[in-house]
Amino acid sequence: MITGEGNLILEHIKRELDISDNASVSWGVPVMEGQPFMADLVIEDYTKKYIIEIKSRLTIDTIGRQLVLKKLMQSSGSRNRYAEFVIASKLISPETEKIAHSCDIRIIPLPYRSDIPDSGKVDVRRIEKISSAKSWKIVIALLTEKESSIRHIAMKANVSYGWTHATVKSLLAKGIVAEVRNYVTLQDIPKLLNGIAWERPFEKLFYNEVTLPENDALSAARTITRMCDRQNIDCGFTSFTAGAMYTKYAFRHDAIYVYIRKDNLDPFVRSFDSADAHGIKVRVYKPDRDVFSDAQLAEEIRLVSPAQALLDLAGLGYSGRDLTLKLVEDYARL
Repeated sequence: MITGEGNLILEHIKRELDISDNASVSWGVPVMEGQPFMADLVIEDYTKKYIIEIKSRLTIDTIGRQLVLKKLMQSSGSRNRYAEFVIASKLISPETEKIAHSCDIRIIPLPYRSDIPDSGKVDVRRIEKISSAKSWKIVIALLTEKESSIRHIAMKANVSYGWTHATVKSLLAKGIVAEVRNYVTLQDIPKLLNGIAWERPFEKLFYNEVTLPENDALSAARTITRMCDRQNIDCGFTSFTAGAMYTKYAFRHDAIYVYIRKDNLDPFVRSFDSADAHGIKVRVYKPDRDVFSDAQLAEEIRLVSPAQALLDLAGLGYSGRDLTLKLVEDYARL
């Protein structure tokens, strides 16, 4: 998170650059695709963009880093090639400041009492996997909004602007998202799904399989929902079961797929007779996040949310691809 001191430094920089109240601010984000460059701070204000390093001491190394990045951007035609490069620092020698100015790098003196970490980073925001809980909220917002600004996506997903910005930039670097005139849109759904299958294989969450002596999969799912409700056990049907219920497509009649809260897994499994060999297979999964808070009842079956069902189906890879694409197609109406 951005500390109080970080906010004071940000306000000082904004005053020095005469930044408007409508500007977007991102901490610790990648600034050039395919290159290991992270900016301490990026500020976008209408048509202007500032790429900012924050250091305790202004050094030739910091200037050199900014200069190399600037040249790379200009030669590669990067969308950031017209950005203004800035270094904010407490300790600035006249000789080093002169070198910075000769390289067309703007210097902002920081108050001497500013508390800057030794690494020079006010905050480095780690970009998690696409399948992480917060990042997946952003992906779902992109899926439902079709084309939108990063700020609107952040509001839709209820995720901080900084995290949303970093996640979208990561998706841009992977070729999953496209950006046109400050609007972003999902452009490569298959690549997104392949990424999820690699990052979070759904079957790694598999816990156990039991058999319910019934002939109908929907009836079996209703039986388990009622049983869990009576015993105050959190459950949520997912994967092929939830996907088919949401899309009315490709329902499996031989098995059902359900999350059970971790504390209840063993008692749940023990409640079935191991001698039952014929019936509906109940595949039980151990959740790696909260999948129960937004579960919903449909036809007396408790389903995980459409977003969670889509994540789990994508995690099946090609074995669940047809149903996954159908859920993507139908998602906006759910």
